[in-house]
Amino acid sequence: MPAADRLRAADRFARGRRGLTAALALLFLLPGCPALIGGGGGLPTVPLDELPATQRELLAVADKVHRGSRRVRDLIRARTALLKAELLAEASFSTTWRLARVDSVLARLDEGRAAAWATEGLAAAERALALAPGKAHGHLYRAICAGLVAKATPTRAEQLMNTVVEAATKAAELDPHYEGGEARRVLGAIYLYAPPWPTGVGDIDEAIAVLEVVAEEHPEDPRSHFYLAEAYRRTDDRRRAAEFYRRVLAAKRRGLWAVEGPPYRRDARERLREFGSP
Repeated sequence: MPAADRLRAADRFARGRRGLTAALALLFLLPGCPALIGGGGGLPTVPLDELPATQRELLAVADKVHRGSRRVRDLIRARTALLKAELLAEASFSTTWRLARVDSVLARLDEGRAAAWATEGLAAAERALALAPGKAHGHLYRAICAGLVAKATPTRAEQLMNTVVEAATKAAELDPHYEGGEARRVLGAIYLYAPPWPTGVGDIDEAIAVLEVVAEEHPEDPRSHFYLAEAYRRTDDRRRAAEFYRRVLAAKRRGLWAVEGPPYRRDARERLREFGSP
């Protein structure tokens, strides 16, 4: 396509977009203009022209990072790949829920920008939800990102907690086994850590009931064991708590647990030291 035609196409594309995405649309469609995402506030820069050229390959980049890395540099690359994929196929469910997913991980790891990552992820999850309301993906990441927004901005916690429970419950209804029962695990964690009634939705007995089922159905993901250990610790049942903390430490480091496991193992070891347990 001649440069003049590419410029007109970029301009038409950008008219329907806002802010950063519009600017990237123009840069991406023009020859010799490697748009950079990141770079601000110490974030790494990722040239768009160094990423694959098709949506399928870009989604594969994001999936590979999710399975294999929790380094912020790699996660920024995954996010950039998804933003480029959005330029190639606007309003794509496959892209939007993945963007919510990578933003949820960034919000957990990059505390200084947690509110911004979680807010972007929540918006992406809601777009995914609008595109495919009958699939669990959008509901799940809406719940996770809303919870992360609440954590990063405590003044909004009470307002967002019902959103978390509602979205996680819907995700669990649509697909109780998606991502190893993640929606129910999120519900269990919310019941575990939230303040109890009347100020919150916390319910330690409900947390244990939910997490025991998920742990039994999906023993391959030790995060349920960790949350069960936390629940038993809060009920002063140190014997059961220590049992589940040891399961966390004994779990084989494979699949997502290989990359998600380090903070859980660290906390499990610390709790066992507090108990005076080997």
